[in-house]
Amino acid sequence: MSANIRETRIGISFRKQTALQTPLAAADCWSFTKLNAALSVVDMATENDAAEIGKGNEFALNNYKSHWNVTGSFEKYISSQFLAWVFCFGLGKTTKTTPVAGAYTYTCAPQDPVADGIDMKAFTYVEAIRQGATPVLDRAAVGCVLSDYAITLASGPGRANAKVTANFIGCGKVVRPSTITIPSAVSEEFLNSASAAITINSVNYVTNRNFVMLEQTWNNSVRDQTGFYPGSGTDTGAAIRGRLEFGDRAPGFKFQARFDAGSTELTDLYAQTEGTITWSLQGALISGSTYHGCSVTWHRVRFATAVVNDADGIVTVEVTVQPLWHTTNGLLTAVVTTNQDNILG
Repeated sequence: MSANIRETRIGISFRKQTALQTPLAAADCWSFTKLNAALSVVDMATENDAAEIGKGNEFALNNYKSHWNVTGSFEKYISSQFLAWVFCFGLGKTTKTTPVAGAYTYTCAPQDPVADGIDMKAFTYVEAIRQGATPVLDRAAVGCVLSDYAITLASGPGRANAKVTANFIGCGKVVRPSTITIPSAVSEEFLNSASAAITINSVNYVTNRNFVMLEQTWNNSVRDQTGFYPGSGTDTGAAIRGRLEFGDRAPGFKFQARFDAGSTELTDLYAQTEGTITWSLQGALISGSTYHGCSVTWHRVRFATAVVNDADGIVTVEVTVQPLWHTTNGLLTAVVTTNQDNILG
């Protein structure tokens, strides 16, 4: 009987793996919903001997197993639970505090290659359709890391105005069947862009009522090819990666606002005015005065480009920001408060 793609269920470990090729257990996994229907790509690459000399012609006589490639992506409305997970695994350096019982605050920053190394934090990704005795699909991709993510706050109603897209790459090890029973879906607390507070270079864009959208990106430039080395490991005769490390990490931030008389974006670009960016979202109450929410600070920025354009007939300015390193505070700090313990634990 044919299966509908909407029958797909996914599980993601919220704890980090102890080693790249060591899967986690069901107790360490969440289940989330996502917007994109695509399954993860699990592909065994092969090679042939067509170019080799001594066969008498230019055609292949044999085909050989080479290596495994595993990739996938999540597109989701922003929730406190998933955003905390993205920042913890995407940036790599996290401190957890407990402001009140049942609330957990994760303060995240880019991993320090000197103090923490360049190996990335790995998770297990489970994907199943009709999981059970005769599943259509039931597999666990082991040793996955977040290669990049993008956060978008846009105009408009509903959850669609706050989205996050995260892409991952795996070491290549896949367990079939997964042996991990996917739990019930997490009850997520969504963070809507209507709750946003946004200040850029001392301009409070919410007070001015002229903000349109922002996009924050992060790319770990994962060193996927250097993961294959003598002794990196095999799965059913094809090579898998024994390490996944970040390369030259690439931060990004851009925004669009209405351009009025007195708007300072072009002035700040021409003068290369230096400032900071802070933006935040607030969701439901957890306990006392502690809410689900997030706050992101870029500690030093200048404008790289500022182009006057239009959006829906309204004059706007589109600004690309250049993040800069702060000698005391680093590049950025992302803080998320949610009700889920042990993320990256």
